[in-house]
Amino acid sequence: MRSAHTVEQVREAEGALMPRLPEGTLMQRAAAGLAASVIDLLGGAYGRKVLLLVGPGDNGGDALYAGALLARRGARVEVVAVADSVHETGMSALRAVGGRQVDLSEITGPDVVLDGIVGIG
Repeated sequence: MRSAHTVEQVREAEGALMPRLPEGTLMQRAAAGLAASVIDLLGGAYGRKVLLLVGPGDNGGDALYAGALLARRGARVEVVAVADSVHETGMSALRAVGGRQVDLSEITGPDVVLDGIVGIG
């Protein structure tokens, strides 16, 4: 059984940690958790096709960094940007390990689709 936290629980936990952690630490933790969940769901990353739907905010950054982690584990990761801009450093991290941005017309049968469009707000 999968469980989830409420928006209030997440914001409370983030609020307590943000002042004490270096910039970007929470995003890296979220990305690592997301990548681990995808690997668990799929039974591994190697040879899997992962599609990221990415918006411009931090949720998009989480998805892009998770995609980079999955690509390092052998997944083929593609991104469809749903806005004019995306999280720049997250996209750079993904591209550095072979991820690529595609158009909707290029998508062919992903094993999993990650929503990096809207967050908990």
